[in-house]
Amino acid sequence: MLSALTACVVLLPVALVLALLQLSTWRQRTRLAEVARQIAVTDAIHTELGAIVSPVVRRRLWGHWQLTIPVPFDSPDTVKQVIETAYAAFDAADRAKPGRFEIVLSPQEQPVPRVERAAVAARPTSGARRRPSNGWGPVGRGAITN
Repeated sequence: MLSALTACVVLLPVALVLALLQLSTWRQRTRLAEVARQIAVTDAIHTELGAIVSPVVRRRLWGHWQLTIPVPFDSPDTVKQVIETAYAAFDAADRAKPGRFEIVLSPQEQPVPRVERAAVAARPTSGARRRPSNGWGPVGRGAITN
């Protein structure tokens, strides 16, 4: 009885560490597959249509892919071309099985117009000079002295 308990106490931390390493390896492989699939879909869309959308690919728990694409809903022809190109970027095995992947469309954010700022000249000081700051006392931190 004591030897079985000792074996459990010794083997439990080892088993826990091995399980965590397996989980970490699985997550890393999943993430690499997501990145590779996202690059493939992005390259396909950019080759066909140019850099108009930026898709995000995620692999869900039970193995199905989720492709989220922000699209300009005011341009139906563009949306249709983006969907067709993204669909073609998935291989035939994924396209053959229903529910293997889903394409989620979201509204594309409109770019914010940039406002040019006018350059403002610095105000000259009235005869006072600035002493260099050493960070100590009332004279420091850019205090004005005569």
